[in-house]
Amino acid sequence: MSERYDLVVVGAGPGGTSAAYYASKAGLRTLLLDRQEFPRDKPCGDGLMPHAANEVAMMGLGDWLDEPHHGRFSGLSIFTKTAEIRQGVPPTLHGPHGYVIRREETDLKLLERAEAAGAEFLPRTRATKLLRSPAGEVTGLSAENGGPLHFAAPLVVVADGVGGFEGKMKAHQNAVARRQYFRGVDGPNKEDIQIFMTEDMNAQGAGYGWVFYLGDGRANVGAGVSTGALAKSGRNLKDYFDRFLEEPKISEWLRDAEPEGPAKSWSLKMGMWGAKTSGQGVMTVGDAASLIHPISGEGVGYAIESGRLAAAWSHEAHGRKDFSASTLSGYARQLRRRRAREHLSGHALVNLLPNMDLVEPLFKACEGNRAASRALVEAFTGDAPVYSLLKHPATFASALKGVLGNRLRG
Repeated sequence: MSERYDLVVVGAGPGGTSAAYYASKAGLRTLLLDRQEFPRDKPCGDGLMPHAANEVAMMGLGDWLDEPHHGRFSGLSIFTKTAEIRQGVPPTLHGPHGYVIRREETDLKLLERAEAAGAEFLPRTRATKLLRSPAGEVTGLSAENGGPLHFAAPLVVVADGVGGFEGKMKAHQNAVARRQYFRGVDGPNKEDIQIFMTEDMNAQGAGYGWVFYLGDGRANVGAGVSTGALAKSGRNLKDYFDRFLEEPKISEWLRDAEPEGPAKSWSLKMGMWGAKTSGQGVMTVGDAASLIHPISGEGVGYAIESGRLAAAWSHEAHGRKDFSASTLSGYARQLRRRRAREHLSGHALVNLLPNMDLVEPLFKACEGNRAASRALVEAFTGDAPVYSLLKHPATFASALKGVLGNRLRG
């Protein structure tokens, strides 16, 4: 006989644990399951933008964020082919700084909060199928854990990232990234996160490299590129990553550094494009809903936020005793209202241009204009849509002139 729950959450990453935490706090009997045991490593850039740190703090982990072994950044340094831009974290309601914390630690802490709120956690359990009534209504979930399991529930939140469960609701991956930890990276401005828009990664698509400093003497060094760049260049991600480590500035910073462990790669589905976020008895959150910012690649904050919203709509659906696609579409609409401008405008920028080298004049123009460079950083951190740069017409006109000049010379 299957156990009965108000909500089953598939995947115990930030989106899943957030949904489980808030649903349990609201009084719903919630089951959270994951294929893996925790703690577990999760390849990631490890950066928590201010809005992400705010979401983590809202789950009762504000003091934990400020533990001394965590990295903390108050600015961004952006290096391009022709420009160097240094800007403080944009002043927003989310506070003046972000953090760099290993996902292995972050995800475990969020899981602990979900369990403390009353969610039941079942590790080493793989979701296999949504159960539906003859009328098509969700009635529960089938899973595997050394044998078949069945859980009765009128609602399921899919939070398994790029996993295959309910794949018909998910978008195709559109970017890949690779990171490695190093100890003793000797770069300047360790209070900044360092972003590198290299010619190698942007000549045939879009991508960037990074150095994010943790607070314990280590740094997360990585590179990410669009799948379009891979297709056009015929290269693989490892080649892009290895070439990034050979960039003159990075090579100098890593001269006396020691790698810790092998480099690891992962796939990303970014920009909200093509994902289905709700249906009868089901909602998707986090990476499963393509809620990764298409410029920065940051996803933890959006995952936690979407989990929080999905929990609210789970509570609403139980209050109405209505788990229809019509009711749960309120979650999808709320998500679009909150995030579509930043995500879809960023997605358009990355995917409509043949390569990001075309916007090099924009970086150069922003270098000499503090207000415009702040708008550029706000677009990167997800605090503003890309088209907010149009509020700086002189800078935009200068950049457009540079683009046209480059085309004429080419």
